Amino acid sequence: MLQMRNAVALGLALSLAACGGSDSSSSPDPVVAGVNENAPEQTPPASPPGRQPKPDPEPEPLAGEGVIRVLSNRADLISGGDALIEIEPDNPANLQGATVWLGDREVTQQFQATGQNTLKGLLSGLALGDNELRVWLADNSYLLTTITNHPNGGPVFSGPQVQPWNCTNAQAVDDQCNQPPDYRFKYVPADKLQTYLASYDPDNVQPGLPDAFYPYDPENPPAEEDIAVVTTDEGHEVPFIVRVETGVQNRDRYQIMALYQPGQEWNALAPQEQWNGKVLVHHGGNVGVSYGMGHPPNGDISGTAPDGGELLLGDSITVALSRGFMTLSTAQANLGHNVNLVTAAESLMMAKERIVEQYGEIRYTIGTGCSGGAIAQQHIANAYPGIYQGLILQCSYPDVWTTATQFADYHLLNHHFGAEAPESADGFFEPMISLFESGLLPVQWPAFYGHLPVNPQVSDAAFFPSAYPDQADCPGLAGGAEVYDADTRPDGLRCGLLDYMISQFGPRAVENWSPNEQLLARGFGGIPLDNVGVQYGLRSLQNGVITGDQFLTANREIGGLNVDIDFQETRTVADPQALSNAYRTGAINTAEHLGNVAIMDLRGPDPGIAHDAYHSWQMRARLEATQGHVDNHVIWYGAAPLFGDTVYSTEALVVMDRWLANIEGDETASPVEAKVLAHKPPQARDRCLQTSSLFNPDGPIIPMTGNLLYPDPIIPGLDPTLLPPPPAESGLIVDAVSRQVCGLDLTALNEAGVPTELTAPLEAAVVDQQALIVQSRFGTPRTLAGDDIRTLTNKCRLRPVDPADYESPTVADPEAFAEEVAAIFPEGVCDYSQTPAGTLPTETWLHYGSADEVVYGGGPLPQDVPSSRQGWASPAFGLSF
Repeated sequence: MLQMRNAVALGLALSLAACGGSDSSSSPDPVVAGVNENAPEQTPPASPPGRQPKPDPEPEPLAGEGVIRVLSNRADLISGGDALIEIEPDNPANLQGATVWLGDREVTQQFQATGQNTLKGLLSGLALGDNELRVWLADNSYLLTTITNHPNGGPVFSGPQVQPWNCTNAQAVDDQCNQPPDYRFKYVPADKLQTYLASYDPDNVQPGLPDAFYPYDPENPPAEEDIAVVTTDEGHEVPFIVRVETGVQNRDRYQIMALYQPGQEWNALAPQEQWNGKVLVHHGGNVGVSYGMGHPPNGDISGTAPDGGELLLGDSITVALSRGFMTLSTAQANLGHNVNLVTAAESLMMAKERIVEQYGEIRYTIGTGCSGGAIAQQHIANAYPGIYQGLILQCSYPDVWTTATQFADYHLLNHHFGAEAPESADGFFEPMISLFESGLLPVQWPAFYGHLPVNPQVSDAAFFPSAYPDQADCPGLAGGAEVYDADTRPDGLRCGLLDYMISQFGPRAVENWSPNEQLLARGFGGIPLDNVGVQYGLRSLQNGVITGDQFLTANREIGGLNVDIDFQETRTVADPQALSNAYRTGAINTAEHLGNVAIMDLRGPDPGIAHDAYHSWQMRARLEATQGHVDNHVIWYGAAPLFGDTVYSTEALVVMDRWLANIEGDETASPVEAKVLAHKPPQARDRCLQTSSLFNPDGPIIPMTGNLLYPDPIIPGLDPTLLPPPPAESGLIVDAVSRQVCGLDLTALNEAGVPTELTAPLEAAVVDQQALIVQSRFGTPRTLAGDDIRTLTNKCRLRPVDPADYESPTVADPEAFAEEVAAIFPEGVCDYSQTPAGTLPTETWLHYGSADEVVYGGGPLPQDVPSSRQGWASPAFGLSF
């Protein structure tokens, strides 16, 4: 009986075409929260199913030799009710007659042979919670694993969800905003230039720019000759038609795009041929909170470019699609919509799981994005390694919370000098007038700020308001609750960054409670930054740029922020638990776990609208401190503020793709960190010379042309290869057009026999001049107070006041001056030679509880999870945890 049943089961398994299939316009819907809640309790068979009782007792079944791999995620982090599974016994003969059971339900029919040694399939019908998957092998032994399934609406590891939450999708089927996925198509016209010009309406008051894509109706498609044809990086020639999948996971929207051939099937075991197995994740910018659904961002430069600006400003997303990449974005991973970096990581994890389950296994994933998009990449790569294999950063910051310290300092200095951001556009010039009236000379403005005043003003107006708990227009709330007011509504919703992330930082200790916290008998979100002991303008005083009176007055009156982010006369005091949790959770990015990713940072000069160029070197210094090298970190510096050059994002995509493909080909057992360094291509080098792209093996690429010429010329007949090359020296040392001294590369001399010890001094001298003259690296209030370029000190340790610190051309008697300083700082001043207060190593893959119970500051996930997540990247990247 057993043999007959097994033979039938194997026949069914081997005859399946593929699991999880779909028609040309849809894929299997995710199982939404609650679908399996009423499933009967399942008890696994105690012995091989189908065995008839015998008079004599049989031996107990034995655990078999082999592995069940959960390819689409960690086995304990699965969501949505399905998972891509691979079964591989040590002895291939044991697959003969093998059966697969989910609890007491046979699911053999969901698997098919994918080789002589394995079965693979999309396992569906998982109940919420733990699910036992058992494989009975031909020798009557079994393989066993447990899969923990979470609701499609979340949470998975982020703990209690933000409440209230506003579902804005009309298709929602429950209060978790779940809906079936939606599919639409778009295409690129064959004659891009003609279509571009025909779509432009100069009579429109705000004409905008035409989109790169146009709607495609599978029921009424355009003529075949009107659709552009692309050849992917694997040589597949297909019409430039893209399917856009949008859906909801974790209560918010996601978007997946890929080249698609309508009318042909696509499933996880048989992807359409034009997908190269690679994924590009694109992010939005800014930082903020929301209490309702958002939209997945699109576009390079954080999506801040106008719609249709792709051709002029560069568009690595379209280029990636044309090369065969799949692209992904989620609303939750857009920090302008959701500053909670844990739920941002969770949304990307869930979306990658869906890609593996519905489209197929991933070779590697690249991130791209500016500002908040760069923060998301660098934080998630450090705190949740494995989501990305490569990062392409634009106008980057390293994290939210050391940047918050910089912006808080700007805010306090603006308050001191009477230069706060105006309440309306009519007062645009008021801050500058106040600075003139403050007694500071224009040359002294950077002496406290570390920067020209434009950055402090922009940050105060554009970014700092997100910290306020009493935002009158709380994003996404839509009347779902009344907002906090310290005087009239102390029990209202605190709509600010700190309380939005309270699971990570924890509530304030009772001894620090404000009157409103005492009234409510609960602590608000803790503050992970501090300015106790900070001597604003110290280095400027030592250099004689400011007077002793200016230094004393600023530090005596600077004040701080209270828990409501309102000004107080005393300085800001960090909450100890919040401070330590900020380091431990990676909210302060110490770069301890970034050695396994390739990083390319695209940067333009200051003033960068509050995006200081210094931040690229700030992260580089952090990497140097933790890794001992920066060889996995590349900076491309250009003439355009924020992003350097409009061709950089597309050019960097090609170089990053080559870098990761080189790593992928390394099948040795070397650590991933070593592979990242060993397989770095020559194009992945520091440079700040736009014309060096003329010598690119993928080019020549013309600077500042966006996508007009790259990857294919939009103007008929213009072939960039016909342009005469400039002299070789202009691509190495001097750019005569922009007068930049950069791109220094003396390897050719070394290869010709010139010793390195002779070329090194020249290289060092030019690099030093480049840093001073070209890169225009500004500082911050903290670097001028004595912190180093890493600025990782959100709270300093203190030391006694030392008169030697006040040797200055503007201080007549340092001893007497030190006494005045000590009166301002009775507990001491910052000692930046010591480890910052509250620091802890960043821990990876922390979880923050369940939907009903919070783990403040996070706790480690179990370490004994069976083999899982291999579908996220090729074996060379080592994702088998």
